[in-house]
Amino acid sequence: MRMALLGGSLRPESLNTRLLGHLETELEARGHEVSAFTGAALRLPLYEDGVAPSAEAQALHAALHAAQGLLIVSPEYNAGIPGHLKNVVDWLSTMGPSPWQGLPVLLCAASPGAFGGARGLVAWRATLANMGALAYPGAITVPHADQQLDARGVPTDPRTAAAVPKTLDGFLALAARLRS
Repeated sequence: MRMALLGGSLRPESLNTRLLGHLETELEARGHEVSAFTGAALRLPLYEDGVAPSAEAQALHAALHAAQGLLIVSPEYNAGIPGHLKNVVDWLSTMGPSPWQGLPVLLCAASPGAFGGARGLVAWRATLANMGALAYPGAITVPHADQQLDARGVPTDPRTAAAVPKTLDGFLALAARLRS
């Protein structure tokens, strides 16, 4: 299947970008085609009605439109969606055809805190539902990620390490049924 990955913060040492890299490796190892968007690919101009989408926004739109599933790996900024990722969502929501309608989405987060970014994923669910995307009921969260992710983004905590492939398998099975 074709999978798109979107996320991470704009910081070079982002824990979420590290986790996204691990998930990208996992998907590729399972034979999926992956398009990942992090860092500079997410530095879109602020959304403004009447302004044409940039080449970067068009590339994101094409990848999401072609994808059978999307993984969003999002930092938690004040228990919400980071501005740069919300800006991406706003651009994509105005481009036709909508890449969001019926798109299965797996939400993921890593945080140095005890909740692993889970509070920020609540805001994502409402936003995705508004656009017609189908957020998978489970999520991948990595608490204490500054201590629990190795340099390649692999969770070192046994509980989290076991949960990641289980959640990924469930999401991939759902995406295959919905978008085969």
